[in-house]
Amino acid sequence: PSDWWPGKGPGWCGPQDLVRLHVLGMTEYDAAAFYDQDVEFQGDVTDALLCASTGKFISASGGVGEPLNVGFFAVRPDDRFLKAAIQFAEGITFNRETGWGQAGFLPS
Repeated sequence: PSDWWPGKGPGWCGPQDLVRLHVLGMTEYDAAAFYDQDVEFQGDVTDALLCASTGKFISASGGVGEPLNVGFFAVRPDDRFLKAAIQFAEGITFNRETGWGQAGFLPS
């Protein structure tokens, strides 16, 4: 998004957020996954990738006050997802009391 830049203020995780967006557009793959550096796999991730390759979005449930945890997700990459994510992110801000774009935190 045009209003994201290195060093932007609170609520923006910099390159990590952009890598998440990149995964959505990796259309040369049947499935792709993103995971934060604090995610530890306890087994084979093949089943998650196979499920994602059918078009399902696989993610962990949200943390405290979060409806969705994007510390790990697996997805069948699709340019439509990437375009939708960029459109959502354009001009939006984060606030710890009201969430992204003042949308709140439901259904956390």
